[in-house]
Amino acid sequence: MASQQTSNEPVSQVSTTTTTKRKPSKIVRYILDHKLLFSLIFALIVVFIWGQCKIGQLEKQQDALKVAHKAQMDSLQQADYMLVSKVFSWAVRSDMMRNNFDQANQYIENIVKEPYIKKAFAIDAANNTIVLSSDKNEVGLPVSDITLLQPGVNSVVKNDSTMRIVTPITGLNKKVGISVLETSLK
Repeated sequence: MASQQTSNEPVSQVSTTTTTKRKPSKIVRYILDHKLLFSLIFALIVVFIWGQCKIGQLEKQQDALKVAHKAQMDSLQQADYMLVSKVFSWAVRSDMMRNNFDQANQYIENIVKEPYIKKAFAIDAANNTIVLSSDKNEVGLPVSDITLLQPGVNSVVKNDSTMRIVTPITGLNKKVGISVLETSLK
């Protein structure tokens, strides 16, 4: 029989795998030879993308500021119109109380000459008719818009192209009339 060899010696095996170095392609070799140039190009691309993001953020911020500014200007303009309407109603009130409609009519003619004020009229609260108007065809006609008769304080009614400022004209203890100014929204 065959004899078996029992030894504690390690069996050595020879490795037959060989490592071959692959040559980098011409493009990779060119990039590796010009590291500084390509790192600067990469940095330039990153800075350009960052700049475009910042420009987008600033444009959004500018649009928001424009909207806020327009809203603030509209509210200031509305407050100015309400103040003018209040003073106008005081002037008309004093002449209506004295039955001096010619002078009150002069106020209406002069206020219509102001820019953006298209129309002005005064309503008699007792019979709901127009007693003074910049449009002489409306004098004596009943008021068609019932919302004009209701306000107890200054109010503003906006449409697409016009804004109506409605101000009550009060006497000593009751509402004598209502003054209305129509302005154009431009």
